[in-house]
Amino acid sequence: MSSAASHSLHVAVELTGFGHHPAAEGAAGNLPLIGSDYWVDLTEGETLLDLTAFPANVIRIRATDLRAAQVRRAGIRAALAADGRDPDTVAVLVDLELLIAPEARSARKELAQLDSALTVARVPVSLQYVGTPSGLGSLIADIRAADVADGVTLLPLALPRTLEHLVGETIPWLQERGLVTASTAVDEVLGRFGLPPRQRTLAS
Repeated sequence: MSSAASHSLHVAVELTGFGHHPAAEGAAGNLPLIGSDYWVDLTEGETLLDLTAFPANVIRIRATDLRAAQVRRAGIRAALAADGRDPDTVAVLVDLELLIAPEARSARKELAQLDSALTVARVPVSLQYVGTPSGLGSLIADIRAADVADGVTLLPLALPRTLEHLVGETIPWLQERGLVTASTAVDEVLGRFGLPPRQRTLAS
């Protein structure tokens, strides 16, 4: 395997408002993002991913299930190769809605409360995970290992608790297993909510 963008596991996050759930603004304990909507890669790789880069070095996709994402990624890589580009220089990231809490039951309860504030049933825009920080880490690792995608763009449904668990637990869980290296952006995203930097676990 060559040392290229798609051979790193990337964990990016897209932050907006009080979260991606339409009822997040009215939920107790939620805080709004300071500033404009924000996308950033929380992990370091051989290549700095930039949505505005030309030629593109990252492509975001949405999918209803893991198999659909895998098929999309394979199609994108084939198209890149047909255009004379090395597919390994482009990271394909699948969007993943999430709500995480120390206990999966708590995460499911919070999502049910958010959904109950809506008059029309909400349909996830892409893959969705509701559970624990370590469970999220395991899913992200499986997504990369099975070539479903080269990583994920996480869409927190509520903020900032899910973001805090992501930075404080999921990223360290992946790092402890040698799957990612956290970037300085983890402190940057917390600052967008007026939160202090976190102590992060160093890879052994």
